[in-house]
Amino acid sequence: MLAFATIGMSFFYCAYRYNIMFVSDSKIDTKGLIYPRALQQLMTGIYIGEIVYIGMFSISKAFGPIIIMVLFTIFTVLYHMSINAAFDPLLANLPKSIEVEEEELFLETGLASGQEPSEKNGKPLSVPATKKPNFLTKFLKPHVHSDYMELRKLVPHGLLDHENLYDEPTANNAYFPPSVVSPTPLLWIPRDDIGISRQEVSHTARVIPITDEGCTLNEKNKIVWDEEGARPPLWTPKIYY
Repeated sequence: MLAFATIGMSFFYCAYRYNIMFVSDSKIDTKGLIYPRALQQLMTGIYIGEIVYIGMFSISKAFGPIIIMVLFTIFTVLYHMSINAAFDPLLANLPKSIEVEEEELFLETGLASGQEPSEKNGKPLSVPATKKPNFLTKFLKPHVHSDYMELRKLVPHGLLDHENLYDEPTANNAYFPPSVVSPTPLLWIPRDDIGISRQEVSHTARVIPITDEGCTLNEKNKIVWDEEGARPPLWTPKIYY
């Protein structure tokens, strides 16, 4: 049963990973904080378990286990405080060491936008051949085989030119919350022959953006718009961060 479960979970992992990377799309930027929050919930479970044990031992009047669990609870609080002090700065800010490594790479190799690293004379930089690590080696030495420089190789070269990837306003506001930088949404209504839509646009435009261009109402009061020849006024280019 465990063998079949392992095979099934492996396939599920591959499918889920593919969907996350290439299929699923979300407008909510979690900034990578979902996993740290899950770890905090694990600590909450440990606290609850320790409190329950203290209560059970108190009912049984087992003073030895009560003292041990109280000590373990104090140790858990101290451990939790030390973990938060070590990781909280890394959750809110990018490590400066990564920026330094990136700058050193550009200085040493002269890496340009979309180009392979090259030496000063223009010849391609020779990369020493290394033995491809297996799964066990990657698992035992993640600091070597899953560090920043190794994972950076997985990024397509066309996306490395972060300075010219977006225009200046988009780049400056990329990581602000939507409530700060999001413009007021455009209200799009269909145009009618009587002129009610044009009157509504004239009045409402004083408060919020509104338009009746691009779609009309037919004789059956159904919305009709050109799906092939024109883009709707609500269309915006998708930004890939």
